[in-house]
Amino acid sequence: MNFRTKSKKYKRRREDILNLRKQGLSYGEISKEIGCARSTVSYHCGAGQREKSRVRSQRKNPLCRKVGAFKARCTKPAWRSFSSKIKCFKRRSKGSKAGSGWRVNVSSQYNCADVVEKIGTKPVCYLTGLKINVEEPTTYSLDHRVPVSKGGSNDLENLEICSIEANKAKADLTLDEFYKLCEDVLAWRKKCKKREARRKFFKDINKSKNK
Repeated sequence: MNFRTKSKKYKRRREDILNLRKQGLSYGEISKEIGCARSTVSYHCGAGQREKSRVRSQRKNPLCRKVGAFKARCTKPAWRSFSSKIKCFKRRSKGSKAGSGWRVNVSSQYNCADVVEKIGTKPVCYLTGLKINVEEPTTYSLDHRVPVSKGGSNDLENLEICSIEANKAKADLTLDEFYKLCEDVLAWRKKCKKREARRKFFKDINKSKNK
């Protein structure tokens, strides 16, 4: 076996540990045989080995390379803020303020990579279509398409990215309610412009008569 010694300290232990484990040795016996900590043996033989293998395999996944490229376009503080926004989104519960809870409330777990895959590396506000700069965390929010107060979940399917101004305007409205509000605002704006144009028209007429 390729045991690591002072002269061969860079030899890998993993194969030796797994071979001894296959022979039926306990963690303690392997630890004494190889001369390493039990935590090292547990790391390679423990129940979490499948998860570690999954994580290692993800590093070769094209999506993970895409996420790496996305992260490379951000400063570290911006990426941390992006990650924090996702954590707060997942913890939201009915009747609570954003970030006030601590318990993750999702039916299926997801991470930053999943969010990046959904919104893309060049995200735009889903309400206005304006480009979002992830380098400026204070300018965008992660919004619930269906508000939590109206039965919306914290799942990835209900997550959208939008500008902070659009998010404040939408508040806890549904998309239909928000669109209706926008239509009412634009209709009133159009009406006010017509009124102003009419007033200006009659004002100009009165001026011409008085001359």
